[in-house]
Amino acid sequence: MKKLLSILLVTMMILSLTSVASAAGASSDGRTVLTFWYNNSGDEAAPFEQIVENYNNSQSTYFVEGLSVTDQQKIIVAMASNETPDIVKTSTSSLNMYQTNGLLDSLQPYMDAEGYDTSNFMEPSLAAMKIDDNMYALPFSCYTIQMYYNKDILESIGYSEPPKTMEEMYEMAVKATTLDDKGNIDVLGYPLFPLASARQELVYGFGGRWWDEEGNFTPNTQGAKDSLTYNMQYRELYGIERVAEFIAAANTNRYTEQDMFFVGKQLFRIDGNWLPTQMQGYGSTVNYGITLIPGTQSNPEYLGSSRLECGCACIPLNAPNKEGAWDFIKFLSNEESAKLIDISNGYPPALVTLFDDADILAIPGMAEFIDATSVGVPVQYPANINYSKYTSLIDEHLDYIYNGIMTVDEGLNELESRVNSEF
Repeated sequence: MKKLLSILLVTMMILSLTSVASAAGASSDGRTVLTFWYNNSGDEAAPFEQIVENYNNSQSTYFVEGLSVTDQQKIIVAMASNETPDIVKTSTSSLNMYQTNGLLDSLQPYMDAEGYDTSNFMEPSLAAMKIDDNMYALPFSCYTIQMYYNKDILESIGYSEPPKTMEEMYEMAVKATTLDDKGNIDVLGYPLFPLASARQELVYGFGGRWWDEEGNFTPNTQGAKDSLTYNMQYRELYGIERVAEFIAAANTNRYTEQDMFFVGKQLFRIDGNWLPTQMQGYGSTVNYGITLIPGTQSNPEYLGSSRLECGCACIPLNAPNKEGAWDFIKFLSNEESAKLIDISNGYPPALVTLFDDADILAIPGMAEFIDATSVGVPVQYPANINYSKYTSLIDEHLDYIYNGIMTVDEGLNELESRVNSEF
């Protein structure tokens, strides 16, 4: 009963957000009204508000009303109803979730009908929009994750170049790790923090994948096992509890003035393109470099393996004005609009013609991340309805392994067993 009441309340909120536009149907000058929801707020919403204004001034057929809606549950309830917005701005992982729940209209018929040219989009960004050979969104920005390193620490242990393999990285990490006079970790060598990157990029660099190309879950790959073996080898070398204490402190100070990488307490940090701007904002003086995530000695082709997430726009299946929605999505993803979004929010572009744009390259770290999206190995999120539950199960079992409750084999075997029984 409580769950039903909660759904009804959310539905009422959605109806209140959309009823004005739906009732109107047309703007005061006779244009068809389109509703556009974007999941950004504050300063991050500004470029979308500007693009809505630009679009409305560019033509006389449609009038877009933009609204910031950051509550995922509201978006899902609305998309499943007859009061859905016409356009939804989202990201790759949510796009897959929407489509596996049957909430999206394919863009393929609109693209095919007019021979829409996609050659200006980076190929991996297009692949991220495609499910079962159908395009469900157009991208305007992308982000990937790569590896930062402290040049001064690296030089102090005798290296002038960052590692190209996981084996070399581990060797460097052990040499760089230092303890204080109480035996606690003072400088962390191995990139165990942030934990999301340890679950993803460290595993990808070993060739591990948590799902296959068809979106089927693969919870017990050799690459995941190899990655976790190195992970635990490092933790046990310095003490599981001491490593956990350092990571807990790092998590508390993440993206603040006392961030462990910002103050020179991490040799390696696997993170996103936003880190240089944050470091600059907090006045960090760390002498850092950015490099591709290592592969392995036996599989160097894994170099640069990283998740690829794209900002994009899609049309809900029940959208009342699909032709207009398609027209606005094209405008939202054109070079001028994409550049405005990318510069305002510091995203690497999805459009290849923006790779050499001077304004975009002026953003700290952007050149290195654009190179990474061009030469790295992108890992796409799976189109699987149970994705969120699956990642929760992965994190649960990684915690068992990290805390020494289970061995690597025990943890992955039990994860596999849970996946087989629950999905």
